[in-house]
Amino acid sequence: MTLGQRLYRLRKDKNLSQEELADRLGVSRQSVSKWETDASYPEPEKLVAIAAFYHVSVDFLLRGEDASSLKSGPLL
Repeated sequence: MTLGQRLYRLRKDKNLSQEELADRLGVSRQSVSKWETDASYPEPEKLVAIAAFYHVSVDFLLRGEDASSLKSGPLL
């Protein structure tokens, strides 16, 4: 699942329109649309705001997993 697909699913689970989400995040509806179609990606500070809004981690948004589910080991 891509970042855009996760963003779409999270928004739909909250029964929000793209316009409503955009208003809450302080961005345009077009930005939300581009994120959800993987045409562009949110800036890092917007990713943090999105994660906080949905009560998920940035790791979940970017990789589909929470940091707690990652195996410990050296970073490559």
